[in-house]
Amino acid sequence: MEKHRARFMDGALRKDAPREKAERLFDLMEKFGGYGFNKSHSVAYALIAYQTAYLKAHYPVQFMAALLTQDMGNQDKTIKNIAECREMAIQILPPDVNESQADFSVVDGKIRFGLGAVKNVGLKAVESVIEDRNLNGSFPDLLDFCRRIDSARVNRRVLEGLIQCGAFDFKGMPRARLYAGLDEVVRWCGCSHDPNQMSMFGGWMDQAGAQGGAFEYPAVEEWSEKEKLRREKEALGFYITGHPLSRFSSEIGRYTSCLIQDLPNQPDKSQVKVAGVVERMKIKRTKKGDKMATFNLEDETGAIEVILFPDLFTRCALLLKTEDPLLISGYVELGENTAKIIAQEVVTLESIRQAAIRVVEIALEGERVSRGLLEDLRDLMFKHPGDCKIRFKVSLDRGGEVKVSAHDRFSIEPSQELIHEIEALTGSHVQAWG
Repeated sequence: MEKHRARFMDGALRKDAPREKAERLFDLMEKFGGYGFNKSHSVAYALIAYQTAYLKAHYPVQFMAALLTQDMGNQDKTIKNIAECREMAIQILPPDVNESQADFSVVDGKIRFGLGAVKNVGLKAVESVIEDRNLNGSFPDLLDFCRRIDSARVNRRVLEGLIQCGAFDFKGMPRARLYAGLDEVVRWCGCSHDPNQMSMFGGWMDQAGAQGGAFEYPAVEEWSEKEKLRREKEALGFYITGHPLSRFSSEIGRYTSCLIQDLPNQPDKSQVKVAGVVERMKIKRTKKGDKMATFNLEDETGAIEVILFPDLFTRCALLLKTEDPLLISGYVELGENTAKIIAQEVVTLESIRQAAIRVVEIALEGERVSRGLLEDLRDLMFKHPGDCKIRFKVSLDRGGEVKVSAHDRFSIEPSQELIHEIEALTGSHVQAWG
């Protein structure tokens, strides 16, 4: 390599390349020469690259299912693989006790999450579910599942995880109702696993298992989308049926500088703005005893370490506990194979959205407008004072509509909580305008 340095530099300078850049480029090539592959090794890699590229091009769903299975134990790689599936328009389905195998599998051109990827569900539990399903057919519902599966392998903790990740969604029953009724289901099914043990409820169990509708689950409200996704992430380690950032796509497109997967391509020490949710936060103390924090910021494409030094951590510690999606401003530090963000500002995406909203329009049906409804709306607005204007769009009985602006003293802070309360009260959608 040393013999070629002068030759390389002479050629680069004749082409008007900057000397420093040319020297740095040759240094990199010289470094590679110390461990570069020989031709036989390179040919083997080229062949594997060709084969995998062929499979990805012609059998994309099967290829990505195999890749997800291969990387199942690596959370960062799995997040990137899921993001790539979305970019390829490949739908990933949550686990399902009637369709899932132990690994990721292909079902009707989609990828079904494997039961082995659900936290706390061990291999013996997975084998038990698949074995019984192959012998006795699909499970009609949670009740039948609990009656048939050996409780020594599938305990309550496993059932909680399966419900929370959506493995019983095929029944159409809200996850919250299944979860709320789990204690009662387990109690009724507790004696059914030993065929030699008599139970005074045996007849009831046979009837309930056959009819599927004899058991009444508690009438509780379904979890909010935020709670549903939180529990899904808790059970799987990933968001599958949605993502906390999805409803902020407009703000992300407007205020961020790049996605997390693009950060390694940014110049070192450059300013960045990235949106994501906080994962695995650790509180540390400096030599002076001040608190600081490090955490993983995760979006739909990957995760990156973020460092908050004491001054910033003191100002935004409460924001980090809310589980709300955040916008992190700071500069990126690039290592040899790593990237991290030194944060300089932290705000919630919700606060950015609220600051951008100038008018909230409430739709009302003329025949439903009453003094009581207006008084209830007034009371709601007084609980959430702010600078956002209120406008009413009233549909008239004879057709058409009229728009009326409320007095400035009814201005509000347009939080998601308030908008949901208004929609529940009026039964109509609320429009927000910037």
